Formats: sequence, structure tokens, C-alpha cells
Amino acid sequence: MLVEGTRSGLFHCRRKSRTLNNKKVLNVCENSLRTLDLKLFPIIDDFEIIVTVKSNKIWGKHLFFYSAKQNEILTSFPWWDFVDQLLVGWDEHDILNGTMDRPFFDLEQGWHIIIFEKRDYMYILEGNEYHCEYNKIHTWYKVPREVYYEEWKSY
Repeated sequence: MLVEGTRSGLFHCRRKSRTLNNKKVLNVCENSLRTLDLKLFPIIDDFEIIVTVKSNKIWGKHLFFYSAKQNEILTSFPWWDFVDQLLVGWDEHDILNGTMDRPFFDLEQGWHIIIFEKRDYMYILEGNEYHCEYNKIHTWYKVPREVYYEEWKSY
């Protein structure tokens, strides 16, 4: 299927969980980010931001973080309906970012995301239901800072 916005021209919906220390999920809260071994986060150097309809046109276009090399959606924003209309008024101050002490954090019914910058990388963690005691992160990776910001600026 051809989709606007991808450099490869293809959009695959395969999802897989990351492993870290032989565990399928990572337990983390915003206040425990400093305990993470950031060297273990896989680097995604072909990071792309895609705004497209995935399945149901009723909810409009959605935003996805994507890697053509890995042939997969890295992160989805399932509750950001009609995101193309939202992005119209955005500028560089609206780019999703934060620090370890004050990360970008968003959650909605059974989904949450944490994004923060550390040195030359943006770290992205996505999980299901958010509860500080047993928060489960199923996807985590890092993107070169310049690549991340350039992709956002293209919208």
C-alpha cells in the first residue's frame, strides 16, 4: 500500500516488542527514568513521522513513528484523531520533547508515551495502561536528535 510521507513508499503495520535484559517489557515510571541504561536502547536512524489513515477513515488521519529498515510502525498515537488538522497550527515549540526530569508524557485509555532528550538522542517509550507501580513499556528506542527534529519540522 502506498502512503504519503514515507521515504520508502511502503507502510507496514507489523509491531513487535523490544527485549531488554531478556525481558519482553520494561517497568518504568516518569520518576525512574534515571535508572534506565540508555546504552541498551536500539538506535533508529531511519526514523520517519507519517500522518495517514491506517484503517478507519471515520477518525481521520493519525500520527505514526516509523522505520522502513525495520519494516514496522515503531509508535502509534491511537487517540490523536484528525491529527493533520491539529498539526496545521504547530511550530517548533510544539515538537514533542522533554528532559529526563520533565519528559513529554501523554496517556489515554490503555496507552501512554514518554519522550525525552538526553545528549544527542531522543528517547521514546510506549506502553499500555499506565500505573506507576507496574507500568509496562512494550516499545523503547532512541532516535538521533537531528533526525527527530527534522522529521517534525517537515510537518
